[in-house]
Amino acid sequence: MSRQTRRGSWRRLRTWFFVYIATVAVVAVVSGFVWNVVVTVPSYLLDDTFRASIPESELAQMAASDVYFTFVGAVAGLVLGATAWILFRHLEWVVTIIAILGAIIAWYITSLVGEFIGPRRFEERIAQADPGELVRMDFTAHTWVPLVVWIGMAVVPVLVGSLFRREKWFTHVSGTPEVSENPEIHLG
Repeated sequence: MSRQTRRGSWRRLRTWFFVYIATVAVVAVVSGFVWNVVVTVPSYLLDDTFRASIPESELAQMAASDVYFTFVGAVAGLVLGATAWILFRHLEWVVTIIAILGAIIAWYITSLVGEFIGPRRFEERIAQADPGELVRMDFTAHTWVPLVVWIGMAVVPVLVGSLFRREKWFTHVSGTPEVSENPEIHLG
């Protein structure tokens, strides 16, 4: 391979890398907005003695926040995994690492965007609240399960793509390895 060809392939790889990073950022920000829109943040109710209580239905909404984050992550993971496969399938096993890292970065950015848009500083807000007032909890993920789903769903398109990708298979004829388009293995 000539020096010019190698330089061109590195440029192309660098371009695809920046395209993938931009895709990760866009998917993460959109996911953060979607997560924030679909979740109803639970609220504490302050009574006359300034005790905060939360009904069970509100606690269920807290769990629902993580469920929505998981569903958003499943879709985002599929998009990121498919994008990684389309752009980097020629890198073979490295595409899996790229998809996983993209999912982790997107998960983190999405959680930051959701927390930035949603209510924050619960301690300050509850300290300033009057009796009878509802104080919404901080908008945040409460478990690590969504991260596992984000990563798992990002790997799925890579696995499916590699399953159906046509590869050159190695065959052994007369004891010497040869590259063949035929997937049959011949022992000589």
